[in-house]
Amino acid sequence: MNLPPDRDNKYVIFALIFMLSNQLQTIGDSFFAEISTKQWFVLVILGIMDGYSPTLNELSSAVGSSHQNVKQLVLKLEQKGYVELSKDAEDGRRLRITPTRKSEEFSKAYDKKSSAFMSKLFDHFEETDLAATKKVMLSMRDRLEGMEKDYVGE
Repeated sequence: MNLPPDRDNKYVIFALIFMLSNQLQTIGDSFFAEISTKQWFVLVILGIMDGYSPTLNELSSAVGSSHQNVKQLVLKLEQKGYVELSKDAEDGRRLRITPTRKSEEFSKAYDKKSSAFMSKLFDHFEETDLAATKKVMLSMRDRLEGMEKDYVGE
């Protein structure tokens, strides 16, 4: 779908974010045989936390999604053996999420394929363009986090 070139850049960027997200999810859902793209993203975030077992609320915040959505993803990952859930030692109402050995094996199994995908997607961009895009995207994320209290839960 081509977006009209005379549209305000803000609206075009907003639309493109959704379009790219949908395309990435479609490709990702066929990329991984065992899990969905959203489940994979949860595993990526857990991997970045490097040995720390976050609570469900901490993981939801890091993923940028609701507690309910992340809980459903985590429960599916638990059923498939990719994560373990345990009650927090200090507060039994909190769930902690820990990746399992199966999660590590999954990451290793897809390492080369993932690297090839990232290269194919990004290699034709200049590093300065990628850095500028990253800066804008991080700024948008920060802005949205600040706006959440104004729009979520109305």
